[in-house]
Amino acid sequence: MMDLAGKIRGFLTKLQNYSERKKKIILWGIVVILAVTMGYFWVKEAISNVSKIGESIKSINLPKANINMPALDLLQTTTPTNK
Repeated sequence: MMDLAGKIRGFLTKLQNYSERKKKIILWGIVVILAVTMGYFWVKEAISNVSKIGESIKSINLPKANINMPALDLLQTTTPTNK
């Protein structure tokens, strides 16, 4: 029975004998699989963090500001006179 190091060595030898085109396809396949996996966990963590922020915002009690502004009649100041 072959040990693990022997299996890996045989696999690497097999990869070395592939054409450059096949090696690039394998490399990009591995990169895409890793990117999709990492993206999945990144999105999952981002959704979790956004929901935590939403819960924190709900628990904030801001004081009510009571501002009395004078009423402005914008229609009188912006309508031209009909003469």
